[in-house]
Amino acid sequence: MNWTVIFKLWAEIFMIVFVISLFVPYNDWGNWLAKLFHLKEGTVSFNLVQALIPSAVLNTFNTLICSGQSIFYNPAIPQAARMQTWINGCVHDWLIFFVVSYFASFIAVWAGTRVATMILGKPEPKSV
Repeated sequence: MNWTVIFKLWAEIFMIVFVISLFVPYNDWGNWLAKLFHLKEGTVSFNLVQALIPSAVLNTFNTLICSGQSIFYNPAIPQAARMQTWINGCVHDWLIFFVVSYFASFIAVWAGTRVATMILGKPEPKSV
C-alpha cells in the first residue's frame, strides 16, 4: 500500500462521515442511550456509553461503503465472487473497525474540543 491509496481511503472516510453527520442524528441517539442508563452527563461512564451509537453508525457506513468500493471496483477480483467477498469482508472487519473507531472517536472529540476552545474560547457555563 502506498501513500496515494491511504490518502484516497482517508478522503473517502472523511466524506462518508461528513455526509452521514449531516443527516443522521447519531449523537442525540448516543445521548439518549446514556440517559437511558441514568448516567450523569460529563462523566466518564456517560461518555463511554454515549460514544457507542455514533461509533456503530459511522463504522457501519464506512465498512459497507469502503469495502464495497474496494471490492466492486477491483478488477483483480472476479465479478462473480465480488458480492460474497464483500459480505465476508464486512462481517469479518466490522468488529475490528468498530473498536478502532470507538477509541478514535475519543481522540477526535478531544482534538476538536481543543481546537474549538483555542479559536472560540471557553464556553459559557450552563445555567440550571
